[in-house]
Amino acid sequence: MKDLTYQVSHFGISDVGLVREKNEDFWAECLESAFFVLADGMGGHKAGEIASKAAVNGLCAILKDALEASDTPTPQAASRTLKLSIQEVNRIIYRMSQQDHLLKGMGTTLVCLLFLPDHAIFAHVGDSRIYLIRNQRIKQMTDDHSLLRELIDMGQISQGQAAGFEYKNILTRAIGTEPTVEPTTNFAKIEMGDLYLLCSDGLSDHLHEADIEQILINNPNLDEAGKAMVKLAKQRGGHDNITLMLIQVDDEDLPR
Repeated sequence: MKDLTYQVSHFGISDVGLVREKNEDFWAECLESAFFVLADGMGGHKAGEIASKAAVNGLCAILKDALEASDTPTPQAASRTLKLSIQEVNRIIYRMSQQDHLLKGMGTTLVCLLFLPDHAIFAHVGDSRIYLIRNQRIKQMTDDHSLLRELIDMGQISQGQAAGFEYKNILTRAIGTEPTVEPTTNFAKIEMGDLYLLCSDGLSDHLHEADIEQILINNPNLDEAGKAMVKLAKQRGGHDNITLMLIQVDDEDLPR
């Protein structure tokens, strides 16, 4: 990977689950850009899978061109570049939905991770998530763009009531549903051994953070851990498509 002094191990998997007829999730590893992205599509006909695939492939191409046009950016500059790239993808998906009546109303979540020499830049729209596992402790790095999250933040619903909330999957932001969108971006300093989990809500709806921690402790191999997470999500219902990416940083030169 360009300009990185460390290695990145990665594994991705997507499963249709036990209820849905088709898989509307899509993910990609854009290794030349040290970029990882996942999307969970929505919409009738085949619109959801078209939206997610177009968003992921479009963002990889747009970001690659933007990064090649500049030197290694600062975390702040990279966050802005990623935000602008996502907004351009949003315009593309929105235009597609307006030009074809079969695609009208389509949209997708989007969550992504970009690696710089010392930092990881992350961005999201919707309720797909990024978790950071550091020293076997998990931390959610994104806040869902959802009605449920807004009600919790306003104090109208407690965390204990969230599991039974009827409208927990209503999104307040998505790619392609409106002419413009405001992605949430942030960045974090990288440490050796950092493990990032990107996932659709087909995983996070069924697995608690403690479940993820325990699976990773029991399965140090990324492939085995990822497959174990999918298996558990399906055992607990598998009501949606289940997609995840595991990305681990390992190199002796990074701070411990």
